[in-house]
Amino acid sequence: MIKHFLKQILQNSSGILSLKYYFRWKASLEDGANSIRDEQPWITFKTISFLKNNLNKNSRVFEYGGGGSTLFFVKLVGEVVTVEHNKEWFAILSEMINKKAFSNWKGNFIDAEKGDLISNPNKNNPSHYSSGDKPSVGFNYKKYVSCIDQFSDESFDLVSVDGRSRPSCILHAIPKIKNGGFLLVDNSDRDYYLSFFQERLKREFVNVVDGFGPTPYAKEFTRTSIWQKKIRL
Repeated sequence: MIKHFLKQILQNSSGILSLKYYFRWKASLEDGANSIRDEQPWITFKTISFLKNNLNKNSRVFEYGGGGSTLFFVKLVGEVVTVEHNKEWFAILSEMINKKAFSNWKGNFIDAEKGDLISNPNKNNPSHYSSGDKPSVGFNYKKYVSCIDQFSDESFDLVSVDGRSRPSCILHAIPKIKNGGFLLVDNSDRDYYLSFFQERLKREFVNVVDGFGPTPYAKEFTRTSIWQKKIRL
């Protein structure tokens, strides 16, 4: 196990500091461990540590895609709004939240809608509201993505993008993030998520977390990125 971990460090140039997550990573691969039971996001350990240090009970979070991250956030911050496209998963998540009697969560189930908005949609074009996974072919996620539009601009301290149609989610998320707030994109090694936003991110944000690293429940290292919105005077 340790040899595989060290190999991942070398292959991904994640740095020797990743070693401090070894035992947490190893424990997450044991039988029975999962993000719901452990109330832990499925993102890099480095990102989890950053969130713990930069969010508090005064923070508001919006997340595209619910799960262990939802249970993590409701304990950490003052308010969490989640939009989820999978009906069965949303029911499980809602049951868990109700059992634990959290009152600071607002869940939204919004499935994909049948039909493309444009012929031959491009998954990296945020205006097409499409997704690259096979079950989403012939469907659009405009209603799902637009869930955040019910809130005024600069409403959230963090928007987490870990669901469907991520380029579209990023487009709608950016204006909703407070000055000094954060945009989180999981699996950011998939270039098409961010190809449309490279210049805007450089102009309006500072990259504060990046790179491949150990991630709970995953044998291979993954990449999660966080950008902080520049404070405008």
